[in-house]
Amino acid sequence: MFGASPAWAADVDLTELKASSPVPYYSAPSWSVVGSVAPTFTDNALFSRDNRKSDLYYEPDVSVRLDGNLTNDLSYRLYARAQYEAFATEKDGNAAVARVGARLTENWDGWRFSAIYENRYDFDGVYRDLAFTSHDVMGSVARDFRMNNVTLSPLLLVTYRFSDLAEARRWRFDALLGIEVKLDPKWSIVSTPLFEAFWFTDGLNRGRQDQIYSADLGVKYNFTSNVSLTTSVLYEARTSNVAVRRYRDLRIGPRLDFAF
Repeated sequence: MFGASPAWAADVDLTELKASSPVPYYSAPSWSVVGSVAPTFTDNALFSRDNRKSDLYYEPDVSVRLDGNLTNDLSYRLYARAQYEAFATEKDGNAAVARVGARLTENWDGWRFSAIYENRYDFDGVYRDLAFTSHDVMGSVARDFRMNNVTLSPLLLVTYRFSDLAEARRWRFDALLGIEVKLDPKWSIVSTPLFEAFWFTDGLNRGRQDQIYSADLGVKYNFTSNVSLTTSVLYEARTSNVAVRRYRDLRIGPRLDFAF
């Protein structure tokens, strides 16, 4: 796991960062539980360039959050989050992450500027062996644009990772565009094209540069305002100046999202 397991390459909390509305004002701090469950088919379970193996995996992702406001325009979030991927056959692909973090968000003229800190624990297997511990420092800017039944949510994110594993230390840049086209109050077409770039700074990975390109298309159904089901197809490819780190992957499956 030198640097970042591909399973967690696109693990930015997209739901959180590209929220479909400005951060609401809370008159008092508010607790919530937010998460998702996603059984998924992949044609490259080990994210390998040469050893492609198809498999099914199961991915639960749950966060406990405390949201509040310091001023009308400045909000905060404290959270703890756990997620893992468990494969049906390729057990070497199993991985898990636990993290605690804090976020400050300033709303300014429709834009959202965030500063984020995460203390992160990466595990081999499903919380079996601790692989490394990291401290991620992030800054992001995001905004929503609405045109009739279409919402566009661009996001830019920059991260530096401090870690007790030298090979995991790196800069990261994310650029994504959340797209939602409402067909009616229940149904939507959704997509989140994504670009990520990594610059590793230490250990055996010093000088390594990766780029990840991802595109997906899905159909979303809202059961209620806080429970939805999205079925999507995603294609992802990683390029790198270290040839063995290159891969491509196709994923298909549903994801149940909930918030309480």
